[in-house]
Amino acid sequence: MTDTHSNAAERAKPGELLRLVAEGLAADGFAIGLPENDGGCHITIDCHDARCAVSVSDWGDVEWEWCPWASGDADPKRTADAATALLTGCARGLPRLGGGYCRDGMTFKGMVGLELKARGFEVALEVCADEDYFDAQAAIVVTSPGSGADAAVFVDDDGRVIWTRDYWAEAATIVWEPVYSGWITDPGKVAGSVAATIAGAMSLIAPGETAMVKRDPA
Repeated sequence: MTDTHSNAAERAKPGELLRLVAEGLAADGFAIGLPENDGGCHITIDCHDARCAVSVSDWGDVEWEWCPWASGDADPKRTADAATALLTGCARGLPRLGGGYCRDGMTFKGMVGLELKARGFEVALEVCADEDYFDAQAAIVVTSPGSGADAAVFVDDDGRVIWTRDYWAEAATIVWEPVYSGWITDPGKVAGSVAATIAGAMSLIAPGETAMVKRDPA
C-alpha cells in the first residue's frame, strides 16, 4: 500500500465506500452478503447460477468477480456485452461482430476476445505458468483504448469474468503540504458509479438475476 493510499484510508471512515456500494446494489434489488466485521472489504451478491463477489478498498480499488457454477452455462455474446458495459457503461442492442462463434475448436475466451476486438477494444492474452506441475492457465485481458491501466476485464475459458477498476486518479483529493496525504473526495459518487456499473453488467450477463433483498452475513 502506498503512503497516499494509507492516508486515504485514515482520512475516510473505514469501510464507508464498501458500505455505500452494498447499499446501492441492495437498492437495485440484489441480495447482499455483508462482511463479518467492520474492517472487511468484501461482499457477496446472491446469484442462482454463479458465484459473485465485490471487493472495494477505502482508496478506490474495486474488483468484481462473476464465476458460473458450471462453465457450460456461460454465454460468449452475453459475456462480451457485460465486458463492454463494464468498460464503457453501455452495451445495449449490440450485434454479433466477432467471427469465432462457429469455428471448430474455438475456446470460450477466444470467442469473447474476437467479439470484443471487433468492437474496437484492446485484447491481449495473459498466461500464468505453473512451474511445479508444468501447467498453465490463460485468460484474455480487455481494455478500452485510451483508458490506460485504470480499468480492465479478464475472461477465462470457465466463463469467469473479473473487472478491476482504480478510481483513485479521478476521485481523490491530494494535499501536498504540510504532509502529503490524499482521500476519496466524494465516496457516494464513486460508490454510485461502482454499483451502477456492476448492476448494468449483471443485467446483461445473467438477465433476471436481481431478486428480493435478503442481507445475510457472508
